[in-house]
Amino acid sequence: MGIYKEGEYVEVHPTFLYESLVTFLLFIILGLISNKRKYKGQITLIYLIIYSFARMIIEELRTDSLMLGNIRISQLLSLIILIISGFLYLREKYKNK
Repeated sequence: MGIYKEGEYVEVHPTFLYESLVTFLLFIILGLISNKRKYKGQITLIYLIIYSFARMIIEELRTDSLMLGNIRISQLLSLIILIISGFLYLREKYKNK
C-alpha cells in the first residue's frame, strides 16, 4: 500500500488494518476469558495491557505520528497505560491469592 507525499510515491503500512485485526482478536480473547475472571475489573486491565502493547508496535509503523522530540506521543501514552495497568493487574493478582 502506498501514498503520494509531496509528489513522491511512498510505501506505507496499513496500520488501520492492523489495528482492526488486533481489536477483533482482542474482542475474541476477552470474550473467551470473560467467564473466568477472578475479580471485578480484570477484563478491563487485560484489555488495557494487550491494546497498549499492540498500539505501541503499530504506532512505530505509522508515518504521520505526532512527535515530542524523538518520541511518538501515542507510544509514550501507550507505555504509561501499559505500566499502570500491568502494575494494577499484578497487584490484584497477588492480593487475591
